[in-house]
Amino acid sequence: MSSPILLIGPRGAGKTTVGRLLASSLNLAFIDLDETALALTGAKSIQDVFETAGEAAWRQAEAAALESSLIGGDVVIATGGGVACIDPAMHVLHAARGAEQVVTVWLRCSEAVLRNRLVANIGDRPSLTGRDPIDEAADVASDRLEQYAAAADIEIQADGPAEVVAANIVNRLSRS
Repeated sequence: MSSPILLIGPRGAGKTTVGRLLASSLNLAFIDLDETALALTGAKSIQDVFETAGEAAWRQAEAAALESSLIGGDVVIATGGGVACIDPAMHVLHAARGAEQVVTVWLRCSEAVLRNRLVANIGDRPSLTGRDPIDEAADVASDRLEQYAAAADIEIQADGPAEVVAANIVNRLSRS
């Protein structure tokens, strides 16, 4: 590989878990974009950013983190669910794709799997609609389908175990 591999998809799709496994199997560095963006804000959690500075501040931090992460060359980057759908990060992603500087992999999951994963581990996920983050997840994912599809170079069904999903990505990348 000579371009970063960017994992996109909704909350609970397994981007971080699969990303770590994928990076390990390809012997690449791994970046969790949420962690990188959070470090830029100086806040303790993404929820804190949303509550104190607002969603726009978080989206700016995501875009800045993505821009700096794409400079890293051979790396696997797990994004937040909105990176492929909400500016300014969406603009950064599409510019990198247009310049063929990134390979974007969409981890697509069924609503049931997303819900089960979020029930098991909600993590630092603020509400985007004012509803419970678990209850809103399927609707948000459904609303973003077209944007994920437009941003994806490769689509992978990610309902199964993370190890299988990572292996499927490796297989698809080797054929590209």
